[in-house]
Amino acid sequence: MCVAAMAAACGGGNLTVPEYAAEVEELVAEMGTQFATIDEEWTSQPPTAERAEVYWEQRLAIRTDFLEGVEDLEPPDEVAAMHAASIDIFSRITAADQALAARTAEFEAVTDHWQWVDTPEGEAADAILEEVYAFCRASQAEFDATGEREVLEGNPWLPSEMTQVVSVAFGCPPP
Repeated sequence: MCVAAMAAACGGGNLTVPEYAAEVEELVAEMGTQFATIDEEWTSQPPTAERAEVYWEQRLAIRTDFLEGVEDLEPPDEVAAMHAASIDIFSRITAADQALAARTAEFEAVTDHWQWVDTPEGEAADAILEEVYAFCRASQAEFDATGEREVLEGNPWLPSEMTQVVSVAFGCPPP
């Protein structure tokens, strides 16, 4: 799922798996709310090149803040590989959005709210976004699978990390 060196560098944090998952869930929810807000504002008025520039500045700030938030987390060893993979995928979608913003800045006029979608940069960003969604669904499934551990809770001979149940809702789009 990720490069071993990255996993080693990311592991050993003080958070438990449920605490880590809750932190990520909060970051994802905040990013989703921010994207919904700027998308609604963007589509509520006629598109212009000037408004597109503001939109992309805001979008890139959201992406950067999210990525930095994830990078700042110190995951427990149990999710170090997932954490490293998340940094990789979110770095790639951030870079794709940066390329898309640069392409949009070259438009002489913006006449459609989403006219950048049909550019090579837009298609590349969409492909990475599909990877982000797949990663989201896989991560959600991995955390959901911990629910089966609930029956083990309270067994004194098992280490606590083997009985942790993680309940998160990342809000991943369906496949």
